[in-house]
This record gives sequence, C-alpha cells and structure tokens, in this order.
Amino acid sequence: MSDTNKLGIDAESKAHIDSMHRLGRIGAAIAVAIMIGMPVIAGIYFNAMPGLVKIITTSIGLLALFVPGAISEVIAYTPIFGSSIYLAQITGNIMNLKLPVANAALQLLDVESGTEEADIVTSIAVSVSSFVTIIVIFLGVLLILPLRPVLTLPAVKLASGYIVPALFGSLTIGAIGSNIGGGIKTKGRLKGMILPVIIVAAVNIIVVYIIKKPMLLAFYQGFLMLALLPISYFGTKLFYKNGQIQVFLPGEGK
Repeated sequence: MSDTNKLGIDAESKAHIDSMHRLGRIGAAIAVAIMIGMPVIAGIYFNAMPGLVKIITTSIGLLALFVPGAISEVIAYTPIFGSSIYLAQITGNIMNLKLPVANAALQLLDVESGTEEADIVTSIAVSVSSFVTIIVIFLGVLLILPLRPVLTLPAVKLASGYIVPALFGSLTIGAIGSNIGGGIKTKGRLKGMILPVIIVAAVNIIVVYIIKKPMLLAFYQGFLMLALLPISYFGTKLFYKNGQIQVFLPGEGK
C-alpha cells in the first residue's frame, strides 16, 4: 500500500499535484511576463511609453472592476477545474468555453468533481479546447477575407446572436440536474440559489430603477460575486442541515 500523508493523498498523487502546481506557476509567470512585456517593449521602441503616474491613474478603475472578479473566479472555478485552472486562466474565455467544456466532460464520464479522476478529465478537456481555440483562430485569420461575404449574411448575424444564450441554457440544464457525477445525486440543491438570486435581483432593481445608474453594475459586479460566494455556501449548508437539501452517495436514494 502506498504511503499517504495526513490528507490521505499517496506519494504518487502528491508528486503529480506538486508537478502540476509547479508547471502552472511557471506557465502563469511566463504568460504574465509576455502580456506585460509586449506593450512595454512596443512603448519603448516607438517612444510612446506613458509615465508611471498616468498608468496608475488610468488603470485604477479597471483594476477595481477586474481584480475582485478575478479573485472570485479563482475561488469559484478551482474546485471544478482542479490543476487545469492555471491553463484555463492563461488561455482565458473561461465562462463561455472552458467551464462548459469541463462540465460536459465530467458529466459525460460521470466523474465526481474534486477527485483525482476529475482533475485528469478536466486537464485533458481544457487542453484540447485550448488547442482547438488556437486552430480556429488561426484558420479564422487565414479565411477572414474569403469568408467575409458569408459572415456578413443577415442569417449568419441572426444565428450568432443566439450562440451565447444557447450556451448558458445548456449550462443551466446541466446545473439543475440531480446527478453531480461519480454516482452522487442530490435532491433540492436548487434551494441554495434562492438567497443569491434574491440578492442579485434586489441589487439590479435598486441600481437600475431606483438609483438609475446601470453602469454601476459593471463596476461592482466583482465585489458582488465575492460577497455571494460565502452567502451561497452558508445558505446551502443551512438548507442541508435542515434536511431541505439531501445528498445521496452511490447506491443510496433513488
């Protein structure tokens, strides 16, 4: 039997997890260096580099918007992606592409989220989707001019407007199901959404119809996401303790 640590992880699994974290951190550092380095090099080369004070003053608004959202994404998505969260964050488009791909892979293979099997499945799914994205973008760059007459057709424009709603519709259907993978089933888990939905609806009504400043929603959405994480967790836990939400392990329940 393999030696296990106090968390119940054997040495081989721990080595895999450590290696994935190490590669993820190295990849993230390289990605950040490239993303920041390219505009800096271009600014210096073309003698168009703004001053530090100007960079800070123009960036502070965007940072206030995106930093809370980025923190909430890491907290919310890491249990789903596992070690592939690094690749998902580096390649981006998590909500519209990486999350649906990871969820679909876990559901198709009936794998419980948070397990070693789920970590491997999501890693493969996110990696393949990243390669597909790169290939599609490459082909799009090559074919953008030849396909321009087709892409500008009214029918294509109309159809493209339904892509995102259809995507989130499929995500919703998967989220409301009782089977969460690995043979684990739940009953009444949607009750955990009641309080967050009420809060989001109340904030939208207040900001849009009472204060009448809808632009504030974009600015504070990151902070709202952070606030809803503990509310969702403790609200769901309260329902679970009261028996309103039930969890059935493989072989239990109906």
